[in-house]
Parts: sequence; C-alpha cells; structure tokens
Amino acid sequence: MKRQQPDEAELHAWLDGQADADTTQRVVRWLAEHPATAAELEGWRQDARQLRLAIHQHQPTLETPPPALFRQRLRRQRQWKMATAFALVLTLSLGGWSGWQLKDAQLAGRHLPMEDAVQAFRIFGRDGGASLDVTAGQGGELAAWVRRYFINGSLPPNLEQFGFRLLGARLTATNNGPAALVMYQDPQGMRVAWYIRPIQPVRLPHGERRASDLMAQYWSDNHYNYALVTPAASEKANGLRNVFRQTTS
Repeated sequence: MKRQQPDEAELHAWLDGQADADTTQRVVRWLAEHPATAAELEGWRQDARQLRLAIHQHQPTLETPPPALFRQRLRRQRQWKMATAFALVLTLSLGGWSGWQLKDAQLAGRHLPMEDAVQAFRIFGRDGGASLDVTAGQGGELAAWVRRYFINGSLPPNLEQFGFRLLGARLTATNNGPAALVMYQDPQGMRVAWYIRPIQPVRLPHGERRASDLMAQYWSDNHYNYALVTPAASEKANGLRNVFRQTTS
C-alpha cells in the first residue's frame, strides 16, 4: 500500500520537533522511502542551524530564535525567507549602520538602476573576506550556493583571463527576494563585483551609469537582473567593461 505524502505543515512541524508521535512516525517512514526529499529537508535543517550560528557570532547577546521562526514562510518562498534572515543578521552585526544603508539603497534603487548593487559593493567590497558567506576556497560550493538561491540564474563569470581572481560571495536581501554580490580581486588588490537580484519590479534593458567613483553596468535575462560593478577610473576595469558591453548587449 502506497503511503500518503505528508503535507508541508506536517514536514515543518517534524523539522521543528513539534509533530505528535503518529505524525513523526509517518513522516520518518515516508522519508525513508523518498531519500531525495529527505536530503532536501536536511538542507533546510542545516540552513536554519547556520542562521542561528551566524546570529550568535554577530550578536552574542541575542537570544536564539526558535527553529519554527526560520520556517514560517518556507511554504511561500524559501529563498526569500533565508535572505531576509541574513539581512537581519547584517543589520544586527554591523550595529544597524550598513543594514540601514542597504535599506536606503533599495529605496533609491527604485529610481537608479541597480543602486542596491552599488551600495552592496561599497559596504562589502572593501571589507576583506570576513563578510563573505561563501569563499572561492570552498571549491564547487560557491556554484552550488548560487544555484540554491537563484534557480535558473546565470552563474558568476570566470574573470581570471582578465586578471581577477574569485574571492567569494555575500547574500543580501531586496524587497523581492534574495540577491548576491560575488567579489573578485586582481594581484594589486583592486576589486570588482558581479551582482544578481530578482527581475522584479522591472526588467532592466542593457545599460550603465556612473555612481561617483564606481561604474555599474546592468542587464537582464528572463529571470534575474545582473550588474557588474567596477572602479570607474581604472583602465584595467575599463577593458573588462568593454567585454561585458559586447557579451551582455
């Protein structure tokens, strides 16, 4: 006899340790017969554990939120909830300053294309590797990390032929879902960044604009908006921008 699949509420209750004995037994048996779903649920569990650890590391005086808080909105959009939680950690860990800057950037970004990408670069692009959620030294994990949050999105480009080594990535949040800043650096310490965010509220045509000492190039596919953020005055970065103008237009 085929077992009935537990619904999402039962799965979340089981993950949070709030399911009754009958539900727990039924979920365990069903997962034993469906290893792919079991692996996905374990990924959810690991994400929640990492978030609790991040909050402890950045704000030790905070009480750890119960696991249920991490999964209240997983039914609607798991990636958005995770990014929102990381944005909360960001606001707390940096004393609110950079968190509010990102919020201001989102408001300004309604008028300036990819202003959130520019501000994310200003906040994280000059802060060493301490602020990165995943580093290039973790092998293929960075590509898997991008796929986890940006289904059907493009992967970060390989810029080694232009002299820029991949450093890692930082997860941020927008009003429409998660975003990510992927950092690169050349041997002289100059940094550039590739940025991905949801295509809402508007799909951007190919374009570029200068933002003080930075240049932001932007484009879209059918699912996401992208940007390349580079130092505006750099000749080396200008060569990189020319390549992106040709390949993304």
